[in-house]
Amino acid sequence: MFTRISYDYSGATVLVTGGSNGIGLGIAQAYREAGAKVIITGRQATASDYDSDIKNMDYRQLDMLDRKALSTLADSLDQLDILINNAGGTQTDEWSSEGFDQSIDINLASVFHLSQACKNKLAASEFEGGASIIGIASMTSYFGLEMTPAYGAAKAGLVQLMKTMAMSWGKDGIRSNAVAAGLTRSNLTAYVIDHMDEMMKATFARQGIKRAGQADDIAGAVLFLTSPAASWITGQTLPVDGGYTIGM
Repeated sequence: MFTRISYDYSGATVLVTGGSNGIGLGIAQAYREAGAKVIITGRQATASDYDSDIKNMDYRQLDMLDRKALSTLADSLDQLDILINNAGGTQTDEWSSEGFDQSIDINLASVFHLSQACKNKLAASEFEGGASIIGIASMTSYFGLEMTPAYGAAKAGLVQLMKTMAMSWGKDGIRSNAVAAGLTRSNLTAYVIDHMDEMMKATFARQGIKRAGQADDIAGAVLFLTSPAASWITGQTLPVDGGYTIGM
């Protein structure tokens, strides 16, 4: 995170799904540095199975397709102030029935079910400015991409889900927003950024800022939206994309 900006999340408990790498890891590390108790989920059996810096975080193995496991995770938490729905990804063949359904389940349905399971814990939060749910959206929330009919539909649905939760759960002191990440370096995108020069050239032609995003770029927006400084912001989606959504 940038040295001129600081947040105090001491006393807050934050759950980041998919927090073992990529954007999720950057978000989890930022909350840890800001003093929060951070719980992350991943697919590996133990935290030692990862090379990334997840020290001083509470690691939980989680299958996002297992609805019972989502409820069990929520029930195991003593406290929850902030839920970051980050876990997800594209599937091998989203034009197949199986691939389409699995992508919708991972990228959208799991967000609904985990958020529902965590609702009472979030409603009990005493964090200044209110509890927060964040969904990590995408440029495919706005634009079609031939390879990802389900991922794009799920990420568009995520934007709407955050709006609906904001309307419904605001009375319980829960704010709900999304961050739509542009092309940001992660395990999923590293090959594109480093080797697909023509695609990157076309991407930068649309962007005002001619670089790929870093996890810290997304983390900064997330920490702002869950902070007391954003206590009157809910139901919104903030594109963090170097200007891609305004390009022609």
